[in-house]
Amino acid sequence: MLISKENLARVKLTDQVTLKVSPLIGVQYRISGIIIDQQVCDDGLKISAVIDHACSKGHGVLTPIELVGSDVIRGQFTHPFFYKQNHYFDIESLSAQGFYLTNIDAGCVLLSGMRLVCRLGLSEKSQIVEGVVSDVTFTSNNRLRCFVKLNRLTEKTEQEISQYCFHYLKKTPRDLRRSGFRSYYVKELVQYKFVETQQEYEDILLLRRRNYAAVRKVKPDAPLKSLSYFFDRYSRILVVYHQGTAIGTATMIFSNGGSQPMELEVLLPQEQFAQLPSYQHCFEVAALCLDKGYRDTDILHGLFEHIYKNAMMFGRNHIVISSDKYLAELYKSIGFQETEFNFVQPKYRNLNMKVLVMTDLTTKWGKGMHPVDWWRIWGNVSLYLYRRRVIRYSLAERFRIYGSCFLYHCSVTSRPLLDRLKNYYQAKRSTLLVAVK
Repeated sequence: MLISKENLARVKLTDQVTLKVSPLIGVQYRISGIIIDQQVCDDGLKISAVIDHACSKGHGVLTPIELVGSDVIRGQFTHPFFYKQNHYFDIESLSAQGFYLTNIDAGCVLLSGMRLVCRLGLSEKSQIVEGVVSDVTFTSNNRLRCFVKLNRLTEKTEQEISQYCFHYLKKTPRDLRRSGFRSYYVKELVQYKFVETQQEYEDILLLRRRNYAAVRKVKPDAPLKSLSYFFDRYSRILVVYHQGTAIGTATMIFSNGGSQPMELEVLLPQEQFAQLPSYQHCFEVAALCLDKGYRDTDILHGLFEHIYKNAMMFGRNHIVISSDKYLAELYKSIGFQETEFNFVQPKYRNLNMKVLVMTDLTTKWGKGMHPVDWWRIWGNVSLYLYRRRVIRYSLAERFRIYGSCFLYHCSVTSRPLLDRLKNYYQAKRSTLLVAVK
């Protein structure tokens, strides 16, 4: 950097200087540095300075997802002011605040405040994210490292990142939430199967004990045998695995009375049980539990999709379930209707239980549910059963189903636009308030 002779006395070694540089029209960066050398020449004073990048905790209070060993996400960005110059990077850690990029070529010019458009190699179609550079440093192997603070993640990009971390990096929903990412759409990335072996049944008992002990229904060291139900031996037990660990289960009781009763048949007064749908038209879902860390995801919906599919294969069109007052609200959100019946569960400290029922009209086309919510939860499995000729649609039901599909996709498509408008008007309002003050 060259300065005029009039400023010679004002410049000393180790002084800090701040400059504004403009590599492109309409683009400016503010750079701070420390003078490390100066030479007097005919035109003035030539000085050399080392850029001083401010260091901060990029992820803030969030707990980032660290990528170590073989866990890696790679990407690419085009330099904002060097013509068609591409640079590659690895992501070292990530959160909803931003990413630490590393392994960038040392010849790349990175300045604090520089805006980067990065392409992440998460799937066949790269996801685009935009952010602002900070914390530029060199690594021990003479490669560049920096933090890119994200402006805004689209819902689709956030979903891709969450699913990649959940499936390939083996992170749990709790890990994702601690890093600031939403972990809802993961039901397609877990394994659903029915228990066939003794080891799988032991996995179920361990899962029950873990979850029931967390809410003090049983002691943490309760014998596994005490977690077994009388109906387990003649029911179908569905289990959900994530990375080889059982994280959810539900038991489907198809009863014809006699020696293989439903749980409700044993615990409800006979006159109340008689008012429920008959054996030929209903089945009971019992002993449902899902690890706490996975309850804010759509895995519960995935469980009921598989339950409904198998129930329709058996020709049963009513689902009966019992629940405590806390889970009852969750079941009602997916289409269950609360009945006036309740009972006491003696197995778990005389817990008060409510009885809920759902008909096939709810699962089939959304009776009693908002069309958008119905399509999100039941739409795909309903269409699957229709295409398999298990269920049939009337003309009116077809209009309802495809209308729900249309409304759902309109909702998904319009959400980013509504978010942008909301952010725009909030920014305008903040500007006006500052101007008034």
